[in-house]
Amino acid sequence: MDIYCCSFASESFLNQQKIQKKFFLEAEFDPENIFAYNPNKLKKEYFDNQPNANEKNKYGWYSFKPYFISSILDKLNYGDLLLYLDVNDKPIKGIKKYILDTFIKNKNIDLIVPSTNYPNIRFLSIFHRHNLSKELILSSLINFQPEAGALVIRNTPQSRSIMRTWYHLTLTQAFELDKHKDIKSRHDQETLFLLSRLYKSIKVESWFFYKLLGLGLRKFVQFESLKINK
Repeated sequence: MDIYCCSFASESFLNQQKIQKKFFLEAEFDPENIFAYNPNKLKKEYFDNQPNANEKNKYGWYSFKPYFISSILDKLNYGDLLLYLDVNDKPIKGIKKYILDTFIKNKNIDLIVPSTNYPNIRFLSIFHRHNLSKELILSSLINFQPEAGALVIRNTPQSRSIMRTWYHLTLTQAFELDKHKDIKSRHDQETLFLLSRLYKSIKVESWFFYKLLGLGLRKFVQFESLKINK
C-alpha cells in the first residue's frame, strides 16, 4: 500500500498549487507521488462531454474533480491510497499517518471525507430540489454535506466505479446548470452526498466528532489557508 496526493489548478490557481506542493513535501509525501493536474491534462473525452467547461463555470461545475481523480486511480496499484485536496487547502504533517492508520483499521472503507458543519439542504441546487426523492430531501434536512475539498480514496474496483458514478452525477447536473446558472450550491458536495447515502463504503467523518475530540481528516487540513486575497 502506497499513498499519493493530488490537486487540480486552473490558470488562476497555479501559484497556490506550487505553494501547496511545498506543504505536501513537508507532510512527507514523496515527490514522485504528487500529481499536480491542470485543464491541459484533461482528456479530449472530457471536453467532448462538456464543450462549455471553463474556469468560469468551475470546469463543468466541478465535474473535473471525479474525472481527473479517476484518471489518476487508473495509474495506481490495487490498494494504493490517493489524497485529493483543493489547491487553497494546506496539508498538515501527520496527515499521511492518519490516512494509513485509518484505512488499515477500516478494511471495508473505500473513501473517507470530512463532514461540513451544515446540512446538505443548505447548498442544494434547484435541479436536485426538483428531482430528488422525498427520502433524499428529508435526509438532506438532517445529514451534513461532505467536504469535497478533502477526500481520500482507496484504489479498488468499487472505488473507481464510485468515482465514475460521481462524475456522471455531476455531468447530469452540469447540463442543467449551464442553462440556469444556479451557482449558489456546492455541486461537487451535493452529488457526493447522494453517493454517501447509497454506499456504506463511503465514510463521512462526523463534524461533532472532530469538534468534541479533535479527531479526523479535518484535523490535518487547514482549509482555505492558501487562498489569495482572503
